[in-house]
Amino acid sequence: MCRDISFHSEIKIVTDDFKGIKVAPDVARHPDELIHVTCEILPQYPIVVNRNDLHLVNMGWGVIPVYEQDPKMRQIRRRNMVNAQSERILGDKKSYWYKMRNNRCLIPTTGIYEHQKATGFKNKIPYHVSEKGRAGFYVPALYQVSQEVDHYTGEIFSVPSFTMITRSANNVMAWIHNDGDNKHRMPLFLTQEMEKAWLQADLKEGDMDEIFHYCIPDEDLEYHPVFSIRGGKPHPDGHLKNVRYNWGDKLPVFGSESKANGNVQPSLFS
Repeated sequence: MCRDISFHSEIKIVTDDFKGIKVAPDVARHPDELIHVTCEILPQYPIVVNRNDLHLVNMGWGVIPVYEQDPKMRQIRRRNMVNAQSERILGDKKSYWYKMRNNRCLIPTTGIYEHQKATGFKNKIPYHVSEKGRAGFYVPALYQVSQEVDHYTGEIFSVPSFTMITRSANNVMAWIHNDGDNKHRMPLFLTQEMEKAWLQADLKEGDMDEIFHYCIPDEDLEYHPVFSIRGGKPHPDGHLKNVRYNWGDKLPVFGSESKANGNVQPSLFS
């Protein structure tokens, strides 16, 4: 499960990739503002969405479970709705995600963070992972716009929220994400062609299924260990959170604990 992401760049990256996109005035614009974003606080994050025209707007990470009436339980359950397994979106027609399958959007990012359990270390080691050769990339997501009530004023307002789509990991991500209840999973990394296709209003379920089965090749990912991204502890060298950190020679090398899964499949988008 991916719960930490980064967009360490200018919004211009998005406006270059999506010509003519309309940018909401309140989206984060400073490149250090989103250097590390964790879903744990259900943050606002800039999302690319097709609403007749392309828009870059803020949405809350973690889909609001509208079926839950108790406000406290809503927040608790929402923290479990920050990721959606790609296998369940079309494969389980009773799932919440199936109902949202046509509400598609993209999460702009320059990298995601994932943690590895490593022998000899008390805490897990965080890694920064990105797509090789790309200044920024886009993780597919689903969104919902729900009507919420201010319990103090009675005012009704619309709240857009999103969930990141994940799939079973390739070898690199299985090696990094090697522990926990949701180990051996990763965000659904896509090709640029697939990212654009994901936003098409007339995308068929068969094409969606192809996208869900795409597994990025190991060699298309770049990764390096970083210093602790959780908590307020500053980087010992004064660097930003996405910068490589040397944990010493005890850190395992890729291949020593890799997990072969044979997930790479041919695609109509190749």
